[in-house]
Amino acid sequence: MKKYFFATLLLLSVFSASAQTQKWAIGFKLGEPTGVSLRKYGDRNGLDISVGTYTGFLKNKKTYKTGSDDLGAIGIAFNGTYLWYVPMMNDRMMAYGGVGVQLNSRRYYPDRNVKSVHTTNISTGPSATAGLEFFFASKPTSFFVEGGGYVELLPKIFYFNPNLSIGLRHNF
Repeated sequence: MKKYFFATLLLLSVFSASAQTQKWAIGFKLGEPTGVSLRKYGDRNGLDISVGTYTGFLKNKKTYKTGSDDLGAIGIAFNGTYLWYVPMMNDRMMAYGGVGVQLNSRRYYPDRNVKSVHTTNISTGPSATAGLEFFFASKPTSFFVEGGGYVELLPKIFYFNPNLSIGLRHNF
């Protein structure tokens, strides 16, 4: 009986604690892309700026423009996303989604068998993100899971890259 009482007490304390959302957050995420993000919170919206590496982990890099080319794995990605969010569970969790733009810099090999010949490929296009963020009680830390995608418009039109990341943020 004591176990049920303490479990219920713990659950009620989790649902009644308030979120640690502040006006700003800085975080680190692992996945596709891996990097750091800076987030500015508003009343029901926010702006997220991310910088990281875009590895192509979730996407086969082969046949980027032709049948015998290769898009180099590691590159730099810059992403800016305008977010809308909905608080849930007494502000302990928040669901969010948004749209933005992404800019990438990766190596491009016109012939995948000749790795000594390459160019730097700068690409850009729209991105979309959706996620869940959980705020720990009495700590300025949050855990998040987010996914989405990036559709390259230049130089390869409609080349899709999926995104999936988990991470931690410090809210201040």
